[in-house]
Amino acid sequence: MTRARLSLRATVALWMVPTILFSFGSSWWLTQVNVRELANSAYDRTLDGALRAIEDNISTKSGGLGVELPYALFASLQATSAGTVYFRVSSQDGLVQIGDVALPPAPKLATGVPLFYNAEYLDQNVRIGALRTTLAAPLYGAAQAQDVVIEVAETAASRQAFLDRIGDAAFWRDVVTTFLGLALMMLGIGFALRPLERLRQRFDSRGAEDLSPLDESQLPAEVRPLVQSFNALLLRHAALAGAQRRFLDDASHQLRTPISVLRMQLDYALQTDDPTERRATLEAMRPVIERSTRTTSQMLALARADATTTGQGDPVDPARILSEVARLHLQSARRKGLLMDLDLPELSPTLIGHETLIYEALSNLLDNAIRHSPKGGTIRLALSLDPDGLAIDISDDGPGMSREGLARLGERFRTEGGNGLGLALVQSVAKAHGGRLSARNRDDGGLQVTLKLPQAN
Repeated sequence: MTRARLSLRATVALWMVPTILFSFGSSWWLTQVNVRELANSAYDRTLDGALRAIEDNISTKSGGLGVELPYALFASLQATSAGTVYFRVSSQDGLVQIGDVALPPAPKLATGVPLFYNAEYLDQNVRIGALRTTLAAPLYGAAQAQDVVIEVAETAASRQAFLDRIGDAAFWRDVVTTFLGLALMMLGIGFALRPLERLRQRFDSRGAEDLSPLDESQLPAEVRPLVQSFNALLLRHAALAGAQRRFLDDASHQLRTPISVLRMQLDYALQTDDPTERRATLEAMRPVIERSTRTTSQMLALARADATTTGQGDPVDPARILSEVARLHLQSARRKGLLMDLDLPELSPTLIGHETLIYEALSNLLDNAIRHSPKGGTIRLALSLDPDGLAIDISDDGPGMSREGLARLGERFRTEGGNGLGLALVQSVAKAHGGRLSARNRDDGGLQVTLKLPQAN
């Protein structure tokens, strides 16, 4: 069972929707990361200000560690964060601690460089800023000044609420943008497919006999190669249809008269009571039937030649075909006392073509030569090679052709003693094989007809 193919619109959607959803997810995630970094940078700047203010208010005048808190700054920080603010100042060895001593211990710090990090304190998420600084004077009579760690923490509820608001806004922005993008994409696909719909309508409105090429100028560039190939197919069918019409015209033209003659002769034979007259009438019908049979054979071969495409076929040995044609017509030549001279090269060339058509063409040429040669004459058949391919020459000692006949060589129904189809057939076979037919009157009398065909590589 053949599986139904998806429409072009559905195929594009199947490829584009995952891409758009991936872009949506990536955009939302990057927005979250960037907003969090920006929010932390803004909020951490406030924490950094608190750390620097506490650092400026540390005192060692009493020999111990003292801190005068910047309550105004803390109040502002607490109002901004809409939560609780904690602090701790501790000596490096942890023996002296001022403030919220239960704050999580700070990680390893570099002197003078603030560090900001997230932690948990009293079952709340907090953001902590820590700063390591060296005291102005040593504590408790120590030999050198010690380092202290300043920590300021604020609850992260306000910060998280801000991030959630930004995240929700970014999410719904991306949702709306994504759906708008999908809608525009489907609308664009619909507009892009309109030329194909118009093309279908043009096909539906065409008549059965209309094989003219389609206009491709208004079609998208991606569709033009398809239409060009289809136009080439239409041209081939038009050529075939033309060949069929010509065959019917040829058949009607050539067989109408012989059939009428045969009908009259048959009626006379049926009406007469004289056996001798009846036999004579029947004998007179024989050449008419033979000529009609030959004409029909030529028309069929002509139709096949018209429908043949140049460059197609199989390897053919023209020397063998010319020998077989000479043997076929040897009896006819002997009845007229004709001498047949066959000249073939030692190495036989090869051409690509249709053996039956080439056989018919050479047979017609030799038959014409025999019919137009006087008794006791000579017919020469020669196969030779030249730069353009191979040449088959058939010459006789007959009367030759008129100037008009040579100018209109191969024209259908243009005759000088025949039915006008023989040379037309040869001309069509030559064109079908990429060759040509020519003829000339010989200086010493007679006609030489040359069939040139391209040699196979």
